[in-house]
Amino acid sequence: MTDYIVLLLGDTEAWWDTPEEEKKATYDVHGRFTEELERRGHTIVGGAELPRASEAKSLAPHSDTVTDGPWSETAEQLGGYYEVRTDDLDDLMDVCKILSATGDAVEVHRKITGDAS
Repeated sequence: MTDYIVLLLGDTEAWWDTPEEEKKATYDVHGRFTEELERRGHTIVGGAELPRASEAKSLAPHSDTVTDGPWSETAEQLGGYYEVRTDDLDDLMDVCKILSATGDAVEVHRKITGDAS
């Protein structure tokens, strides 16, 4: 089995200003995502929703100065992630289409562990 990190990228500032009804609809989509993962035999190992990107603290490359906010100045920031264990990356990507339908970008990375590093 391989662990993958599913990154959710979107406008995190706008998300926190979204009306509660719209947030609930998005959370329902995430519920469908997790149910579908489990139904297809994938295992959710971990994950988290992250606060506003503006709450981040950053260090630029080769810097020792801590600054407020994300390092990258883009509208799309990391809003959350899932860690999923599976033997079927293609199927995982198929299930991730559920999340991309919300308007967020989805990026999947293989997690390097133990001997693979």
